[in-house]
Amino acid sequence: MNLNTSDLTITSIETITAFDINTGDFKFSLDELQTATIAQGQDVVEITGKQGRRLNTLKRNKTVTISGTNGLLSTGLIEMQAGTPFEEGESTVRITEYLTVESNKATTKYKAVGTAGNELKKVFVHNDNGTLGEAITQDAAAAEGKFAYDPETKEITFNEGEVADGTEIVVFYDRKINASTQTNMSDVYSDKCTLYVDVLCEDICNNVYHAQFYIPKADFDGNFELAMGEDQTVHSFEASALAGTCGTAGIYWKLTVFGEDAEDVA
Repeated sequence: MNLNTSDLTITSIETITAFDINTGDFKFSLDELQTATIAQGQDVVEITGKQGRRLNTLKRNKTVTISGTNGLLSTGLIEMQAGTPFEEGESTVRITEYLTVESNKATTKYKAVGTAGNELKKVFVHNDNGTLGEAITQDAAAAEGKFAYDPETKEITFNEGEVADGTEIVVFYDRKINASTQTNMSDVYSDKCTLYVDVLCEDICNNVYHAQFYIPKADFDGNFELAMGEDQTVHSFEASALAGTCGTAGIYWKLTVFGEDAEDVA
């Protein structure tokens, strides 16, 4: 293919892939991009003469910003924006359950953890209007105004005849699991990485080209929003290109355009 890169139409955004600046290790990839923008700006100072005539301009402070939205939540992108990694290991989560009492008993779905004899602390009668009613306190054995809980069988036992069959109760308890957890620390800030932005292009003769923006050093903004509700949750991001990377000093981006059938260089 004879390269004709003077006029190209960007037909699709393929991926944005991030790597560690120093080691080159893979960080994350965004491959469900809804939008992506690379914006350049620069400051212009006017040099004026008599009566404000414009004699020349002084150009400085060029900026490049990479922004967009991904259709899926990216844990790697969250790590970059929050500045802390996800870690695999034991974690504790809070469970809310609505249970029905039968024969003075109810059973939690999961094993509650905590101080022995105080794993559930309290259970609440669920009123018909949706509010929490009477609180019953946990004890070593079921007694008047008290219930017992066995973490191994996950069984709640009430005092004989104190809670009528069919009564709905609400329990709150902690459960220990193996999980992937990120802790967003108040004194740790967003991180930097190397970015590759890949898009597909076509020329006026419908020849397909690949274009890749290489950003040696991208500083991610720590401001982001994850909207949750009826609409799809999208993961937005913004990063600023920096020109201070060792070995690529002064480079904001390098744009490479190559044909679909480009051959490897011997």
